Amino acid sequence: MTGPTTDSRGTVVDALAVLVLVTLTLSILDDSYSDRSYLVAGLVPAVVLLALAALARRVHEGVWWYALGVVVLFAPLGALVALRRPGPYGPPTFDTMNRVLGESISAPTTLVSTVPPVDAAGQVMLVPFVIGFLAVAAAAWLALATQSPLAPLVPLVVALAATIPLGVLVPGLLVPRGIVFAIVAVAWAAARARRREALVGEARGTAAAAVAGLLVVTLVSGLVSLLVPDDNEVDRVLLRGDSETVAVSGAAETTVPRRVGTRNELFVATGVPEGRRVRFAALDRYDGQAWVPAEVSPGSDGTGTFKRIGHDIAALHPGRSVGVRIRMRPGYAGDWLPMLGELTSLDLDYTDGRTQITDVRYNQATSSALVVGGVNPRDDYTFTSVLTDDELARTEPTREPTEEQRQPEGAFLDQYLRPFERAEVTPLGRVMLLARYLRLNGAVRLTGSSSQSSVDLGIRMLGSRQMAGTPFQYSALMALGASRLGVPARVVTGAEPGRGGLVTHDDVTSWVELQFADGTWRTLEPVRYVGVHAAADDERRAQEDRNVFVLRELDDLDKDYRFPKGTFLGLDDEDVRRGDEVTPTGLALATTAALGGLALLVLLLVPLAKVLRRARRRRTSSWSGLYVNGWQEVLDAARDRGTPVPEGWSRFAQAAELGVGADLARRADAAVFAPGAPDARDGREFWEACQGLRRQLVAEKGLRGRLRAHLNPASLMAGWARGRRSARQVRHEDRGARRQQAAGA
Repeated sequence: MTGPTTDSRGTVVDALAVLVLVTLTLSILDDSYSDRSYLVAGLVPAVVLLALAALARRVHEGVWWYALGVVVLFAPLGALVALRRPGPYGPPTFDTMNRVLGESISAPTTLVSTVPPVDAAGQVMLVPFVIGFLAVAAAAWLALATQSPLAPLVPLVVALAATIPLGVLVPGLLVPRGIVFAIVAVAWAAARARRREALVGEARGTAAAAVAGLLVVTLVSGLVSLLVPDDNEVDRVLLRGDSETVAVSGAAETTVPRRVGTRNELFVATGVPEGRRVRFAALDRYDGQAWVPAEVSPGSDGTGTFKRIGHDIAALHPGRSVGVRIRMRPGYAGDWLPMLGELTSLDLDYTDGRTQITDVRYNQATSSALVVGGVNPRDDYTFTSVLTDDELARTEPTREPTEEQRQPEGAFLDQYLRPFERAEVTPLGRVMLLARYLRLNGAVRLTGSSSQSSVDLGIRMLGSRQMAGTPFQYSALMALGASRLGVPARVVTGAEPGRGGLVTHDDVTSWVELQFADGTWRTLEPVRYVGVHAAADDERRAQEDRNVFVLRELDDLDKDYRFPKGTFLGLDDEDVRRGDEVTPTGLALATTAALGGLALLVLLLVPLAKVLRRARRRRTSSWSGLYVNGWQEVLDAARDRGTPVPEGWSRFAQAAELGVGADLARRADAAVFAPGAPDARDGREFWEACQGLRRQLVAEKGLRGRLRAHLNPASLMAGWARGRRSARQVRHEDRGARRQQAAGA
């Protein structure tokens, strides 16, 4: 029996366990919010509900009164803790509580539709509040009002599963958090089970066994996370945010700002490093007619959607931080905010502009931002950003494109790109060959259509004997060709500020960006691929055959071409190298390492299997089973240490062979063949005596023998074989009984 002190201690332990598990669950959102005040919104209702459950149990009220209190507290607590909107006299108003009820449903969608870290204020704070409230509402009552070891864990595990899709794609310390959650959950369930057993008698098992079990769980969890790492983290499923299809489709019409009357000035940018361009939009999808901004950027690993932003934004890559101020001019008409680098913060000037931060949608993968409803000429703003390395290093590997990044609608170019698809040349080397071919054989015109249709880019440009096009068409063709040759590419529109940071319509241009293996995008300058000839030059030589051009370039990489100043001619030796190949030796080593790791994992699971087997034998419901299983533990220990004894012998003969335990053998025989059940305490004493003998047998073999006994699966295999023989014998007897019944019918 237990007393009031024991009950109070158990209540405190249960409450602390619930709070720890809820805290671990909410901490998954740590990368989603700008500060940790979200924990207050999730833990305050948890404490209140635990106190309510304890009070209901103390006054001996049932679950119905507790459930009524939970329903009544939801809206007021949400208004005070999550929205932080008390009423004029303290309690929240009905309008605020109505807002809690209405916005709680859409709060998760709003959270995942915002670029992290989210400002910890407003509707998004309802997410941790709802998680903490609903999880603890059920767990508190099940923990404090019932004796079930596992029931309180169910709502907490459900809350954990619901929280993961709401976080960022790769939460920090996700695996360690999961391991700690599992350890706390197992320890708590074990403590509750021992407490329930103590209500009806002596608790079974020992604290040392519980600690050993926890150590095994920790060891196996850590080993599995090392041997089987979650490398494909981007394959996780996250909750999808609000669709911005309409906004993106409308903004696609203004990737190049429209001209307003005779106004030529667009904006003034201060703080832009020399040589850097300010971008308007990144066009990362070819739809068969033109390059357009994608609603979901291909190959973006979950970061390529246009989302709401707060004041601070997390950059995807490290780099040099810069601060830029943009002052719009009346000549700017478009939906895109001029940007530079990867945005980390944005401050809009609210005194003379109309755009609010809630109107901005930012795509982390393309580093581009649009304004729902369009940019107003009065929208002056300041932002900070991170500038990554923009140098096109030919020795660095490029990223393997996904199927979407290969731009399937651009397959019409493949027939013209076959000469450049050389197996001995890296993907970047092929792209540089194509860029040089376009530059040396193309002509540029500054008037006329800039159509990007398959006919214009294919037949009339790359497939023509007199290639000519606008700079924008060259960018479109270069990006599409690079994508088909195996390097992710996109077209970017923007401008390089002139004197005083002024940007005019005449400064607007386009360029191509290529993605490298580290995920960064590097600029392929237009000077590398835009034709060097003038379209009006009647004496321009005919376009060189692509096969001849490629063969000549590969035969003589150092040939000195004489072309106008600034023409790019270089192709380093590093650009022409064979791709990495998997050698037989490397494959054999990888296979051996994988098999060795698997064998090590299986070996480390053997002690855990034995602990579970021992616990199952100890919990047998048969009074004689405790004696049979206890002696079997002795025989299994002898087998695992390398001195097995025949199972067909009597227990006394087995004890004589081992040289120990003759008294235990007699006690087991006397109990098994006794006409009635012996005292339950005698059975427990016999079990403990057998455990002591088991440990003695293992200790006799020294350190090496003890390790062998713990890791040797011989007794497990023998037990499996006994089970199969027993099952076959039962099936044989059943068949014989059926035949006898049929014969006598």
